[in-house]
Amino acid sequence: MGDMEDSHDLVVRTIREHASALLRTARRHSLCADDAHDAYQRALEIFVRRAATLDPDTVHRWLHVVVKHEAMAVRRARLELVAPEEADLDARPSERDADVDERVVRWDRVARSAEALQRLKPQEVTALWLKAQGLSYAEIAERQRWTYTNVSCVLAIE
Repeated sequence: MGDMEDSHDLVVRTIREHASALLRTARRHSLCADDAHDAYQRALEIFVRRAATLDPDTVHRWLHVVVKHEAMAVRRARLELVAPEEADLDARPSERDADVDERVVRWDRVARSAEALQRLKPQEVTALWLKAQGLSYAEIAERQRWTYTNVSCVLAIE
């Protein structure tokens, strides 16, 4: 379990220290803010899966590269859907997002979620980490030598 805790600590520490710079990297290589957020999220998903194999001293540089590549992939996909002259998506009102207030609420929710993750008990973190890696409740129970009910109770925080 030490490796899992180390990976969790690496992810939390890296995101805490580099989130704004990573978002700037995503924005620099994206057509709009929403695409930048999508690229950032995709990069974090890759980071969570690979955290145990990464060098803590260079992980932030690696993550910037991943964010850049994900932003460029989202950009390519977006350009296949819109004409080049329509590429400034931030200049057009989004039909999907209501307004600035909704975005503020969304960012507040993300910040509160990050704070909540920091307050979790070690076994809750472990269960969430394993669930995020795609394990079923039964697989988590077997791996951690817990009962299925225990896993269900621990993951009730979801």
